[in-house]
Amino acid sequence: MRRRLAVTATCVSCVMAIITIAWPMWIESVFGSDPDHHSGLLEVLIVVVLVAAAVTSSLAARMRYAATRSRS
Repeated sequence: MRRRLAVTATCVSCVMAIITIAWPMWIESVFGSDPDHHSGLLEVLIVVVLVAAAVTSSLAARMRYAATRSRS
């Protein structure tokens, strides 16, 4: 169950990072606010955080997979 959650978190993080790269103005469109005043800094930070989350959750999924495989 935890491995599936980690894989799901990885997929969601990757998809959101791709969406943010492809459509950086989604924050302004969805929330009706421009927190970074068109500088793009917020979008870059979002991509960095999402990629870090994807890497972390994929490593967690790999560790869970290795743990369950070694018990078998």
